[in-house]
Amino acid sequence: MPLKNFYPASQPHHQGYLPVDKTHSLFYEEFGNPQGIPVVYLHGGPGAGSAPYVHRFFDPAAFRIIVFDQRGCGRSKPHGETRDNSPDLLVQDLEALKNHLGIEKWHVSGGSWGSTLALLYAEEYPGSVSSLTLRGIWLERQKEVDWFINQLGQFFPDDQKEFAEHIPPAERGNLLEAYYQRLIHPDPAVHLPAAHKWTRHENGACFLHPPADADKNETDANALACARIETHFFRNHPLQPDDRILQNIGRIRHIPTMIVQGQYDVVCPPVTALELKKAFPEACLRLVIAGHAAREPEILNALIESSDRIRDTGSPTPQSTPGTGYKPVF
Repeated sequence: MPLKNFYPASQPHHQGYLPVDKTHSLFYEEFGNPQGIPVVYLHGGPGAGSAPYVHRFFDPAAFRIIVFDQRGCGRSKPHGETRDNSPDLLVQDLEALKNHLGIEKWHVSGGSWGSTLALLYAEEYPGSVSSLTLRGIWLERQKEVDWFINQLGQFFPDDQKEFAEHIPPAERGNLLEAYYQRLIHPDPAVHLPAAHKWTRHENGACFLHPPADADKNETDANALACARIETHFFRNHPLQPDDRILQNIGRIRHIPTMIVQGQYDVVCPPVTALELKKAFPEACLRLVIAGHAAREPEILNALIESSDRIRDTGSPTPQSTPGTGYKPVF
């Protein structure tokens, strides 16, 4: 099966800011057909902001494509802000944006942290969700946070060593706390080196075959926002209970759901997607030969095929077993 490519880049037909409280104002933009099928894309991180290509997962003639930056991210204001910033508040923001745009129900797509937020949102507002397309499953459990911070060295030992050695030996027993304290420090001489070490630790593990521009958008501001908000969420806002998403999965088992998972995803290992599939047997899980990033060819292919199925059938899940390039899991 030939790999698909992005839909052509286009300009947004509508942009705006949505104030969600006294502190935060969310930047959003719409692409494609204003009268089309509404779909919203949820970026990763938390804290990363929306990449400029994400609207290109969807046929612009068929979809009303909504892209937005979560609190503290991208073009939302204030940038990098952790006050009044938590997973539950992001869930409320998503529903507020839907209502602001006059949408009754929309298809929800998200990867990595975006898959977490999509699941949390669907469990809170199942009547607002037409379908879910999830990539690189992250359930925000403590064991996943521990893996990301302390265990990537099993695959990337040099990167893990560099990540740990940024912290003095006496503090290496709790790298999350050590990085968090540096990232909230007011002095750029303290927080910026920590931010770049944190994001490079993550970015270096995202690709099976890293592209030349893997770190192209790692400005000081973007690195700080991502690292600061990630450590803030991991330290201050763990889900309660730890397996909250799996415990509440019964609320959404009627929603058509497609899960795309890289077989060689080190950031969000496939075992997590398999656990979600076990709890959610109605979902369709496809393992593809790829790492973590949405731009990996096999993942990109699977995501565009899923959005094309929404266009053609109303559901991201296949009606029959796909051909070459997919490994079905039942």
